[in-house]
Amino acid sequence: MKLLQLALAGVLMLCALVPASARDVPVQFESGHNVTFITDDPGGVIVEFVKKYSDMRDARTKVILSGQCVSACTLMLGLLRPEQVCATPDAVLGFHSASVVSQETGKPDVVEHAPEMSQLVFNSYPAKVRAFLAARGWSGSNAHPDIIWVRGKNLRKMIRPCTEADLS
Repeated sequence: MKLLQLALAGVLMLCALVPASARDVPVQFESGHNVTFITDDPGGVIVEFVKKYSDMRDARTKVILSGQCVSACTLMLGLLRPEQVCATPDAVLGFHSASVVSQETGKPDVVEHAPEMSQLVFNSYPAKVRAFLAARGWSGSNAHPDIIWVRGKNLRKMIRPCTEADLS
């Protein structure tokens, strides 16, 4: 029993160490559809997400948002076809302006607003998403480091709810 507990603890520790983007692994359903579940993606480097979603769009990969998708993760809204993406009731989006981190040895990191990248990200969103964000204080050109959380009925205006067919 003790050996089983140690093995389980080891597996849990390994899962905790895997980056979020690596957990969003494509799954092949029996129907032949390639599907990626996004359950906990904190975002990251914008250009990496542009590449990831462009590849997924071209491969016609379906995306099921079933947890948090924050920061650069939200680029899916502008890069994937709407029919490729659906959201479960647990889905949450988090938006904010882009920033750049400057690092110097022996000094604390400096985080600064990146206006050009913020505008690029903002402009990539569909018009209804941009209008929603602008109504909450982010126009794309201004710094908005606070996260604008979207869930429930507001999220369903941005992403269609998943159907049974999406999940099979």
